[in-house]
Amino acid sequence: MEPLNPYIIRALYVRPGEQPKEEYLNGTEAQMEDLVDGKIASIGVDEGVCVIYNAFSDRLNMQENRSIYNEKFYGSFIVVGFDEFGNIISLNDDNFDYYGNLLTL
Repeated sequence: MEPLNPYIIRALYVRPGEQPKEEYLNGTEAQMEDLVDGKIASIGVDEGVCVIYNAFSDRLNMQENRSIYNEKFYGSFIVVGFDEFGNIISLNDDNFDYYGNLLTL
């Protein structure tokens, strides 16, 4: 279900050892840092899809979480969409379902 506020971002939140869950972001760096337990970084994993993760997760020896296309992620991470300008946006229904299934334990 799409939120009524267009400034709310629909994402997948993935914690180690847990199933992915739907999360709504307000787009602030502080909220994303709270979800990933530290400073954020991002990497594109597909056309219009990126992962936001803890920039120091490997140095902090965070628990290994999941791999997406041979890219390993440690600690909690967030899967979101992005537009042609690099702004994060909601995952569309197809990507939400695809990554939800891909990341299911």
